[in-house]
Amino acid sequence: MKHSSGLKKMTLIAWRDFRFTALTPAFLLGVVTVPILGLIGLLLYPILLSQATSKLEGTLLIVEGEDSIAPLVETILDEGGGGRLPRELQRALDEMPEGMMSLTGDGKGMLQIPTDIEIRTSQEVERLETFKTELRNGDFIAIAVIEDTLLQIPPPPTDDDVTTDREADDEHGMVTEASSMTLLIPSDSLPQHIAMLEQVLLESIVETRALKAGYDYDEIRRMIEMPPVEVLRMTEDGTESDRLRLRMIVPVLLMMLLWTVALTSGNYVLTTTIEEKSNKVMEVLLSAVSPTQLMAGKIFGQAAVAALMLVMFGGIIIVGLIALALGNILSVQLILLSLAYFVIAYFTIATVMAAIGSAVSELRDAQALMTPVIVVLMMPLVLYIPINNNPTSTLAVVTSMIPPLTPFVMPLRLAAAPEPLPAWEIITSLLIGVGSVVFLLWITSRIFRVGVLMQGKPPSPMELLRWMRYR
Repeated sequence: MKHSSGLKKMTLIAWRDFRFTALTPAFLLGVVTVPILGLIGLLLYPILLSQATSKLEGTLLIVEGEDSIAPLVETILDEGGGGRLPRELQRALDEMPEGMMSLTGDGKGMLQIPTDIEIRTSQEVERLETFKTELRNGDFIAIAVIEDTLLQIPPPPTDDDVTTDREADDEHGMVTEASSMTLLIPSDSLPQHIAMLEQVLLESIVETRALKAGYDYDEIRRMIEMPPVEVLRMTEDGTESDRLRLRMIVPVLLMMLLWTVALTSGNYVLTTTIEEKSNKVMEVLLSAVSPTQLMAGKIFGQAAVAALMLVMFGGIIIVGLIALALGNILSVQLILLSLAYFVIAYFTIATVMAAIGSAVSELRDAQALMTPVIVVLMMPLVLYIPINNNPTSTLAVVTSMIPPLTPFVMPLRLAAAPEPLPAWEIITSLLIGVGSVVFLLWITSRIFRVGVLMQGKPPSPMELLRWMRYR
């Protein structure tokens, strides 16, 4: 009967914490509305992006000595070259899964720039200052100054040439640079317009070099065009396609989700404990429940808050991955193990926050005690790149067995590993995680029992150690 009464009290404390934290307009606005708005933004962003690029129209002045660039620029623009995407960007769009392609149309309309450009040429380099004045007055959208040396194929550099050039530069006390194209633009030019003009002009220069040397530029471009690569991962059931670049985002999203939700909900434990302690609500509660029951109730109450946050944010991420046709990499085992590690992560952080909250009377006093905790919890974010790149390395294995890093590193490894991790590593990490939580609960219960009613100066680390030894 006494055990049942204690459980009922803890349940009431847990419900009270959950109600005053989660069932408030501010919390619902942040946890429910923000993910929904994020999903809506994800769906609308490609449409907005495709419509955000304004038309580039006006006169482009090309100052050159041979009048060989202007015709090629006109040809490229007439063929739609002004709207062509850079090759790397187009390749990335081509690799996008069908789910995302359905959101962006055919993928080839993104970032294209409509143009209506008139080409004007001049060989009068000496009139450049006059042209600059006309540019400031809005007569031109840009002025490209192209030296004749740019139209020649550069000779291959040799060690002797580099040494001779440097010695000659040193004698004159200056460093010379290779010839470059100069592109003069108005102060209000948009970055995408500048990038498009650079792309068209540079491609024209390269094509002019090829034509002067007697080569077929279209044939050269076809020769150097890199073929697409289909990556097939060998499995026990055969082969399956693997989108390597897109798979890399899943481990990072998973670790960031667990880290953010666990830290945020643990911070609620800290702030509510300090607030109730400072306004004497804690004394009223302790008149009806024991310190241990109060601590357990607060931790479990905020656990329900954390579960709500995980469902909302995690659900949005899962829906997004399914929309990107990446749902196949979210196995049931990965989801279940991630939930288990999330429970460990939450109780690890919540117990520490409860101990800190009970030991201080003001939030600013908690900052000093929280600093080493935050530094330790930041380690998975610092190490995620080497671990994500090689989830079976010694560094990954060792850090996944060190609490409190275990519940954050293991989901990262599980999602990033090309093959399932050994069962002994998963079992060992779970045992270590649960063991660390039990140990932290024992320490926190002793600190909470002593510090929850104490006021005034925050305890020193030595005093906290003495509190742990009290029976």
